[in-house]
Amino acid sequence: MNRSLEQTKIAKRYVNSLFEALATQKDSTAVAKDIADLGGMIEESADLQNFIDTPLLSVEQQKAGVEALAKKAKFATPVSNLLIVMAENRRLSILPAVVRETENHLAKQSGTVPVAVATARKLSAADQKKIGADIKAVLGKEILMQAYVDESLIGGMVAQVESTLIDGSIKSKLDKLERDLTSKVA
Repeated sequence: MNRSLEQTKIAKRYVNSLFEALATQKDSTAVAKDIADLGGMIEESADLQNFIDTPLLSVEQQKAGVEALAKKAKFATPVSNLLIVMAENRRLSILPAVVRETENHLAKQSGTVPVAVATARKLSAADQKKIGADIKAVLGKEILMQAYVDESLIGGMVAQVESTLIDGSIKSKLDKLERDLTSKVA
């Protein structure tokens, strides 16, 4: 989850800058729709996933690619500009995180609390629903839960609610046990 946390921090900066630059609620709605559409395109297209993930393309090639994508998809100017800036900064690989952070930004605007849950294996729909209901009951607020798979956790789960990280993973318990054992030996 470390890499995704770093990506999340960077994505938040892009999303906050994007929405701060918008003048009206109408602009925000159009941008949110375009970002959601982009997320769907990324999920559905292996070619687009490869394009944003490959480090082999030059900045010019990436810019040309995102400009063509934005034009074909008829994205609003702020979204097109965001894609170009991300290409210039070699940050296209975090576009999925930008999509998630856009969802989180909109959820916060409506009073919903974004929650990220990482588990060692994919959660079933029933497990996601139960975990979501449990977190909602504890917080007493509506939540937007996003589930991730992080195989390094071995088992258990890690939940991030705003700036609070709750680590109930087997990996962290084993790390703690190792620290305790090595400190007693020394």
